[in-house]
Amino acid sequence: MLYGILKFLFRITINVFFRNTHKHRPELIPNEGPLIICANHPGAFLDPVVIASIVNRKIFFLAKGSVFKGAFAKWFLPKLNIIPVYRQADDPTQMHKNEETFIRCFEHLGNNGTILIFPEGISITERKLRPVKTGAARIALGAEEKCGKDLGVKIQCIGLNYENPHSFRKDVYISYSEPINVSDYYDKFKSEGFAAAEELTEEIRKRLEEQMIHTSDEETDRLVSDIERLYKQDLLKEQGIEESDKQAAFELSKRIVLTVNFFKEREPKRVERMALEIRSYFQKIVELGLSDTVINVGETESRWMKNMKELLFIVVGFPFFIYGIVHNYLCFLLASVLSKKLVKQKEYRGAIGVAAGMFLFLIWYIILGILSWKFIHHHALSIHPGLEWLCYFITWPVLGLFAWYYFCKLRYINKRWVMMSLFYKQTALVSELIVMRKNLIKELEQAISDRDKYGIEPWMYGGRK
Repeated sequence: MLYGILKFLFRITINVFFRNTHKHRPELIPNEGPLIICANHPGAFLDPVVIASIVNRKIFFLAKGSVFKGAFAKWFLPKLNIIPVYRQADDPTQMHKNEETFIRCFEHLGNNGTILIFPEGISITERKLRPVKTGAARIALGAEEKCGKDLGVKIQCIGLNYENPHSFRKDVYISYSEPINVSDYYDKFKSEGFAAAEELTEEIRKRLEEQMIHTSDEETDRLVSDIERLYKQDLLKEQGIEESDKQAAFELSKRIVLTVNFFKEREPKRVERMALEIRSYFQKIVELGLSDTVINVGETESRWMKNMKELLFIVVGFPFFIYGIVHNYLCFLLASVLSKKLVKQKEYRGAIGVAAGMFLFLIWYIILGILSWKFIHHHALSIHPGLEWLCYFITWPVLGLFAWYYFCKLRYINKRWVMMSLFYKQTALVSELIVMRKNLIKELEQAISDRDKYGIEPWMYGGRK
C-alpha cells in the first residue's frame, strides 16, 4: 500500500519537476512475465523514482546494502520493495549476504515479478556509461536455471537522458530497447557458466549505449554540450525538424558525439582549437550577462513592437507571479536549499530536491487547504463554498508553475535588453560577438564538408549532401 501511494505521489511530482518527459518506444516493455530492467545511473535516487513512475508494473529495486544501516531503514526500505545488494568496495565482510539477495531475486522472477538493476553499480552525473557489472546477467541466468528454461526471463534496457537531473523544469528523454531473451544464453550458461554471463553482460552494455548519449570522457562531453548549445537548434531548423521531436534531437546528439570522436582521432589539433574557440565565445557572453539565445535570435518584427509586448507581459503577468510566489515559494526555496546546500554529492541533488519538494508541498498544501476550507465555509459571502475552495486550490500549482515561467521569461527579457543596451553603447563589442558566432558556425559547417574526404556518412544529417 505504501509503495502504491508513493508511486502515485512521485508520478505527479515527476510530471511537475520535469518540463517534458519523453518516452521512446515504451510499448516494447513486456506487460507480463519475469522481467529485469537495466538502466544507466546518472541521477542517484532520482533514477528509480523516474522509472517506477513511468513503468506500469510493480518494481522491486536492488540498492546497495549500506543504505540499510539502522533499525528504521531495515524496517522501512523493504516496504518500498528495496532489496539490499552488497558490494566489495563498501564492505567485503558483507559479501556472503548476496547469496540471500540472489535467492530473493530468483523467487521474485519465478513469480513473474519485475526487478530494477543499475548494472554500473555507481551513480555519476555524466553522459557516459561506466563498466557494466555481471550481476544482472547472473541473476537472470540463475533464475532460468533455478526455475527452469521455460521461465522466459527478459531483460529490458532503458536509457535515461536528462537535460539536467538536478534542475527544475528541464527535459528527460527515456529510450527503451528491444527486450533481451535470456533463454538465448541458457545453453551456453549450462556448458560454459560465467562466459555466458559475460556475453549477456556485453549485450546489456551495447543496448544501454544505444539508448543513451554516451561520451568517452569529460572533455568530449563538454565540447559536445557546447556544440549542442551553439549549433543544434540551427541544425534542427535546417532539417525541418520540430523542436518537439525529441527522438530526432536525440539521434542528432548521438551523431554529434560520433563525429567529434571521429575528428578527435584524425585531427585532434583542429578539435582542440575549435573547443577553445567555442569555450572562449561562451565565456565572453556570460561575462556580459548575455546568452547565446539572445545573440542568435532572429528579429521577425520591429524591436519597438517586441519591446512593447514584453513590457505588457511583465505588467499583466506580475500580479499572477506574486500570487504564485506567495503560495509556493517557501516550499520551493526549502527544497532547493536542502538539495544544493546540504547535499555534498552532486548526484543526489535532483533526487533530494524531488523528494523534499514532494513532501514539503504536500504538507504545505494540506495545511493551506484546511485553513482556506475553514475560512471559505465560515465566510458570510460564500455562495458555493466547496466549488470556491476547489477553484482556489487549483490555482496554487497552476500559478506556481506560471511564476516559474514568468521568472525564466523575465530573465530572458533582461538579457535581451542588456544586449540592446550594449549594442547602442558598445556596438563594436556586440558586433564582435556576432561575428565570432558566425565564424564558429562556419567552422562547424566546414566539418560537415570535410567528412567527404574521409568517405564517411554525412555527419548529423543522415544522408544530406
